[in-house]
Amino acid sequence: MKTDITIIIPTYNAEHTIEKCVDSLLKQVGDFSYQIIVLDDGSSDDTLAKLEKYQDNPQVKTVAKQNTGASATRNAGIEMADSEYLIFVDADDFVEKDYLKLLFDQFKNTIGCDLAICGYRKEDENGELRFNAVGQKQVMDQRQALEQIFVSTGYEGYPWNKLFKTSIIKDNQIRFSTDLALAEDLYFCCEYLLHCSKVSYDPKPVYHYVVQENSQINSNRYGAPYNPKSLNILTTYTRLQSLIPDKYQKVHQSISTQLCWSSTTILRNIMLAPNRDEVPTETIAELKRIVKQNQHDFMRNKILPKRDKIIFMLNLYTPGLLAWIWKKFSLRGNGF
Repeated sequence: MKTDITIIIPTYNAEHTIEKCVDSLLKQVGDFSYQIIVLDDGSSDDTLAKLEKYQDNPQVKTVAKQNTGASATRNAGIEMADSEYLIFVDADDFVEKDYLKLLFDQFKNTIGCDLAICGYRKEDENGELRFNAVGQKQVMDQRQALEQIFVSTGYEGYPWNKLFKTSIIKDNQIRFSTDLALAEDLYFCCEYLLHCSKVSYDPKPVYHYVVQENSQINSNRYGAPYNPKSLNILTTYTRLQSLIPDKYQKVHQSISTQLCWSSTTILRNIMLAPNRDEVPTETIAELKRIVKQNQHDFMRNKILPKRDKIIFMLNLYTPGLLAWIWKKFSLRGNGF
């Protein structure tokens, strides 16, 4: 009999977290079948040794492969999937026991559903809450789902809080872009949504997104060294502008908003970075140009929370003051 759900977990040097991740998935409750495929992307630590405990469990399949990156590894998992639905889980994270049930039930209860989405918690390694996704239970059409995916307080463009139809992915040759270094998961989700008619969202936070100390989010902290790789996010948003049909004007406005937000954030990080003098003046000039070009779309965006607009203005004109406020009051937020 065909499996209902395939769970794809790409791993790379996850010896400290992979067991908690897999164990939480093996505790799922609900009337469905599922298989876990763990693809180790050339780990140099004891990740594979940790996975040996599951070698006699028919629900867990471990595949060792050469290092090709997260996108190529997820794509390899897609090729292996032979189920009605599939989902991606990160090896650093863990889930509640009703994670799959909440997603699977949305397909059962919503006629014509093409994508099911759940809420999540973003937390530190010690369990301290950084952010809780918000929103209301709703069923959206394609336009609404594309507009909402860019709301920073909602479900966003992650692949691990979404249960996909395998047929939509394979029939339309949707894959993770291996030439995108940042937000390739957002691009994947947007491309998938272009083949959806109906999307269901339940904001109950059943997924735990654990932010590691060396993650991209932490590299954006105030005072962290500037990393030129942070510019890669702009490439993804620029490509999204070409992907999304022109008829979705609000979505294009949101992409312009993200270009503006990201450029301003990078400029802030440069100003506060210990290696700021090493940043080419051409880079700073280009970032300022992007901000100026897209600032109007940012400020008139009706979907964007007021909080983000306030942070943007402080970021733009008084980044030092914003850094002081954030540190002084130990504020936490999505991506800070």
